Amino acid sequence: MMEIDFFLMSAFAGIMATFGLLAMANWADSLGLPRLDFSRAMANLTYSRTFEEDAPPGATGGGPNTPYWPGMIVIYFNGVFFALLYSSVIAKYIPIDPPVLKGAAYGVILWFVSGIFYVPVFLKEGFMLTHIHKNAWITSLMVHGTFGLFCGWIAPIAT
Repeated sequence: MMEIDFFLMSAFAGIMATFGLLAMANWADSLGLPRLDFSRAMANLTYSRTFEEDAPPGATGGGPNTPYWPGMIVIYFNGVFFALLYSSVIAKYIPIDPPVLKGAAYGVILWFVSGIFYVPVFLKEGFMLTHIHKNAWITSLMVHGTFGLFCGWIAPIAT
């Protein structure tokens, strides 16, 4: 049975790891890499378009007509879920020490699975984000690695 402190610390790790992921995704363009908008992608996938009355259907202002904050909430829920998955199931099977590097390896696993399955199948953005930019895979690796580093640093590991 999962103890409440284990759950809370894992959830906290997920929140902080998601913050790190989003910060790196937004800073990517200052590093010469394509910027990734995770909130918009999740909002497009889960909500399709906004409920605002004055918003016309389809894309507005060059971007999709979807709500920003609900997409952010979905991203943070995903982050908590994947941190809980890491701390309760996956971390004990990654044979790397110290825990920060174990977390980084988890981030690389998430990046790989995302790039070959989630992105092309659900987001329709091509294998490893090729429809966004030829170097988007580097940004994706950087942000997922950051997520994993935070998980390895903060999340407890079930024994």
